[in-house]
Amino acid sequence: MLDFGVVDTFYQGFASILVVLLWYCFLSGLLNWMSFLKIVGATFIWGILSVLVADFIFLIMILMNFACQLIQEKKLNYAKSSIFLSVVTIQILIGNIAMFVGRMIVRGLYDVSNLMGMQHYTHELLIVYIAVLLTINGILLFFYRRYWNKVSSVAQKIKELNLNKSLFELILILYVAIESIMLISLNENITATIQLALITAFIVMLLMMLWQMVFFVRSYMKKQEASYQAQQNAQLNDYLKSVERQYLELRKFKHDYKNLMLSLQDSLTNGNSPEQTEYFKELIAQSAVETSLDSGKIVKVQHLGNETLRGLIVQKFLDAQAQGINLTVELNTENFVIHHELVDIIRIVGNLLDNAIEATQATADKQIICAFNTLNGTKEISVRNPTNQKIDANKVFELGVSTKGAQRGFGLSNVHQLVVQHRNFFLDMNSQDNQVVMTLTVVEED
Repeated sequence: MLDFGVVDTFYQGFASILVVLLWYCFLSGLLNWMSFLKIVGATFIWGILSVLVADFIFLIMILMNFACQLIQEKKLNYAKSSIFLSVVTIQILIGNIAMFVGRMIVRGLYDVSNLMGMQHYTHELLIVYIAVLLTINGILLFFYRRYWNKVSSVAQKIKELNLNKSLFELILILYVAIESIMLISLNENITATIQLALITAFIVMLLMMLWQMVFFVRSYMKKQEASYQAQQNAQLNDYLKSVERQYLELRKFKHDYKNLMLSLQDSLTNGNSPEQTEYFKELIAQSAVETSLDSGKIVKVQHLGNETLRGLIVQKFLDAQAQGINLTVELNTENFVIHHELVDIIRIVGNLLDNAIEATQATADKQIICAFNTLNGTKEISVRNPTNQKIDANKVFELGVSTKGAQRGFGLSNVHQLVVQHRNFFLDMNSQDNQVVMTLTVVEED
């Protein structure tokens, strides 16, 4: 064990503590010029204390951090505590690496063969120690900033999954283990080489633990997303089936209603007043009763072989009709069936129809055509609608880009994201003569 002088011990402690506090404030989002000045002042005080307690300084800082949280927040903030523990643990590892590298460099430069001889070069060792410490932290900062998005994503997922406490416990166990090695090394005079080997082993453990944690978080998130998606798909399926049942009931009601009116007309003609007879004639002739459900506009929807797809088209037909827009369905086959990836196709077609309905509201032509075609195992679903805007095919699928106003182009962006997730999905846009045609092509795989 090297015996640094008071001044050198202060500088060593000051450098290590300053790095710890800077990292902590940086990762907590609290670093600015005012906080930097406060950190320097606090580091000066902690540096003086480190002269008295030496390697116990980080343990005292951790306990003080926990105590402040308990006093201010009445409980332990696991997220902040995990950050502070992680920073301290990593800096302890870096500090030991820096000290080992410093010893090797001093031995090489001054031909020192033993620990006693190195005692005369503690100033040089301290300079190398601080240089290596700052260099390694600079490298860490570079990689952190480079992969900041991924780190933030993992941190957000940990928060969403309420894993802060579990992560804190893991880091605490790791810190206690490393601190125990340090204390045993000091008391038993373990050589720097053995100490570095132990520290290296814990570095490997730390990296493996972080990798396992990231893998676990991603796996858990995928499981949660799959479960949520399955729940949403089930709700969508039930909803669209309900819409289809309502559509069929409405057609039956219309047929029975007309027959009832005709029978009432006969009875009125044979024995009731002319005024009542005229009233019922007008009632039968009302255009409100003559909906488009039995016309060529939507009747072909019955040839769609997927219940959820039929339900979606019926719902969009009714939505369009409520806006004064005519939605016509065209098929080139008597049985159009999607065998794979039906959920994503439903989402894509739904977004395309929503976008078409909204765009058509601002045009004089109120006609939308949704066509379903089958050709040699390839399915094509096209949505044609009028438009008053010139559309840039290169930008229309970007997030937030829309002809309907700022921050409204999310539907087509979602469509693009869904399409690129499937290698057998292709989306084409054609715009001419104030008409836009969006065509989804699905190459069905065996």
